Amino acid sequence: MTDQAVDFGGAGGADRSGARPGRRRFYGRARELKELRADIARAGLDTLAGRPSPRARVLLVAGRPGSGRTALAEELVGDLARGYRDGVLRARLTEPGGEPVPVERAARGLLDRLGVPAPAGAAGDELTQLLREACAERRVLLLLD
Repeated sequence: MTDQAVDFGGAGGADRSGARPGRRRFYGRARELKELRADIARAGLDTLAGRPSPRARVLLVAGRPGSGRTALAEELVGDLARGYRDGVLRARLTEPGGEPVPVERAARGLLDRLGVPAPAGAAGDELTQLLREACAERRVLLLLD
C-alpha cells in the first residue's frame, strides 16, 4: 500500500485537538508512526532520558521533498495534541518555492497566535527570545514545517 492522505473536508482553524482545517485521513506509514510513538513513550515527552526538563523536547521528521514528512508529522501531532493544554502552534519555515521564511515573520506569527504583542521593529533574536518566554509557562506543541 502506498502512503496517502485523503481529504474529508472540515472547516475552521487549528484547535486544541490539533486538527487542521480540512484534516485528512491518513493511510500508510504505520511503521514510522509506531516507531515515533514508541520513542516518545520510551523516553517520555519531556527528555530523551525520561526526566522532566525545563526545556522543550525536539522530535525531527526528516525525508526528501514529497516523501510525506508533513503528512506524517501532522498525523503525529493529531495524536499528541490532547496532551498539550495550550494547544498546537504551526509555522512554515519555507515558502512554497523553497525560499526560507524570515525568522522575524515566523516568530511574529507564532507570537500573534499566542496573543503576545511583538514590539514593532524587533529583530529575530529579540522575537525568538520573546517567543521562548511566552512558551515557558505554557504547554504547547509546536510544529515547524
